[in-house]
This record gives sequence, C-alpha cells and structure tokens, in this order.
Amino acid sequence: MNRKYSIFLVIIVLVLIGIFLWKTTNKTNQSSQANKTNQKQVALPKEVVVQLDKNGFSPKEVTIKVGSAVRWKNITENPQTVNSDDYPTNQLHKELNFGVFAPGSTLVYIFMQPGIYGYHNQFNHEQKGKIIVTQ
Repeated sequence: MNRKYSIFLVIIVLVLIGIFLWKTTNKTNQSSQANKTNQKQVALPKEVVVQLDKNGFSPKEVTIKVGSAVRWKNITENPQTVNSDDYPTNQLHKELNFGVFAPGSTLVYIFMQPGIYGYHNQFNHEQKGKIIVTQ
C-alpha cells in the first residue's frame, strides 16, 4: 500500500510540473508575440547621416520628408559645431544651434516642419550645409 501511494504521489507531482512548464512556455510565447507586435507598431523616423570632416559637411545638401531625422557625425579630431545660419548670429533656425560636439560624437534632430534649414560650423563658417524638408 505504501509503494502504491508513493507511485501515485510521483505521478501527481510529474503532472503538476508538466502543467506548470506548459503554462510558463505558453506565457513566454504570448509575451514574445506581443513584443513583436509592439515593435512593429513603433514607427522610427527615417535617418540621414551627414558627416563633418576637415573639408566640411558631406553631403552638403540633403532632402528629407517631414518626420525624418538627420544625424550629424563629427569624424574630425577636434570639437566642431552645428549652428543655424546666418553667421555669426545663428538666428534663422535656433533649434539647430547644437553648440560644440566632440570628435567621434553625433547629434540628431528630427525635422517636423517643412522648410529649408541652412547651417554651418561656427569654428569654420565656410563649412556649410542645407537640409530641405518636404511634406
């Protein structure tokens, strides 16, 4: 009788472990599926990269759509700037007055309004660029 009781308990424990594992796996799969669905719903802005090297901005002119991002990348060995035109007051598009950014670093801005955005490197105002934002 004692042996039958032990076997019965082992079977019950194994069934309970099986149910627990099945539920855990099922929840993990549902959670994973929900994450994939959520990731698909997040719309990231399109991004254009503009590099700043010793010769200036490249490309010098970029055309993007509203909601797109521009990433400026400083690939020089010195601190540089991205500042709005007009030089030296930097007043036309104040949102582009990022100030100094270190070698190897980047700046990102998402353009939400159509227009033409001129900018320059304050340390070398001959280095200019233009972002054209369309609907």
